[in-house]
Amino acid sequence: MVSGIPGNSQRLKYHNIRSSLADGLCFYSHNQGITLKTPTEYIPGAARYPRILVYHEISRTFHLGINNVSPRDFHAHLDFLQKAQLSILPLRGFSERNPDNSIALTFDDGYDSFYDQVFPTLIERQIPATLFIITDFAGKRNSWDVTFGINRRDHLSWEQIQEIAASGISIGSHTSTHRHLTLLDAETAKLEIVDSKKMIEDQIGTEVTALALPYGSASTDIFIVARKAGYQEICGGVPGYYGPVGGILPRLPVYRGDNAKTLRRKLDWRVPEIARLKALQSCSQLTRLIQK
Repeated sequence: MVSGIPGNSQRLKYHNIRSSLADGLCFYSHNQGITLKTPTEYIPGAARYPRILVYHEISRTFHLGINNVSPRDFHAHLDFLQKAQLSILPLRGFSERNPDNSIALTFDDGYDSFYDQVFPTLIERQIPATLFIITDFAGKRNSWDVTFGINRRDHLSWEQIQEIAASGISIGSHTSTHRHLTLLDAETAKLEIVDSKKMIEDQIGTEVTALALPYGSASTDIFIVARKAGYQEICGGVPGYYGPVGGILPRLPVYRGDNAKTLRRKLDWRVPEIARLKALQSCSQLTRLIQK
């Protein structure tokens, strides 16, 4: 052991270890259902980890990458969550309530497959969710994404988004163009955050309080801009990947091939699963580099 007061690097190392231990709290079940322990520590300070899952696309069509989940697997995921007696709550105010045995569902990018493959299922099962829209691409193809010309997809139209919002599903912003906000100048980043919020509000006629940061890219300045714009739920990506910045809600991505077993690991904040998610999210840097 090293005696004396540790230096900054040592303190950060020790804090990382404590946070990893908090992340690895046990997951256990009872006859009545599954009980989830809530981690209580997160660099750089104390916070409660809400359990928020994020999907990108639910589709029967093969797409490049791992973001696409088949409808069959998506239904199996919902079956698992409901069988486990996990309460699926709205994102709005979720981090304040955040009771044990509760989760929130979010969907990024706003692909038009949501309308056929997700929307009817959420209504039928009466499951609340938040859908994050890239406003400049509503009704357009996903030219912002890297697909190497393979299976370009369309985004939801404003008419579809309005119908989804009228049903009670929350609509949030995924910015205007899905660019990496921390790589933009301050004014451009602000416009991405502010203009997209106004656009959605003008289209659906209700206040928008949720923002999903593209690639989970976060900074204190981005957080302050978003708060001043009126966002209450500011969502990032995999915990610890870009910071973290206090007040930004980490989320657990669900990918192709995930099943009940891997969902358990995500919801339990198992350290190996979080490490796997961080490694997978690093693949998104390819899109960021090509966008530059």
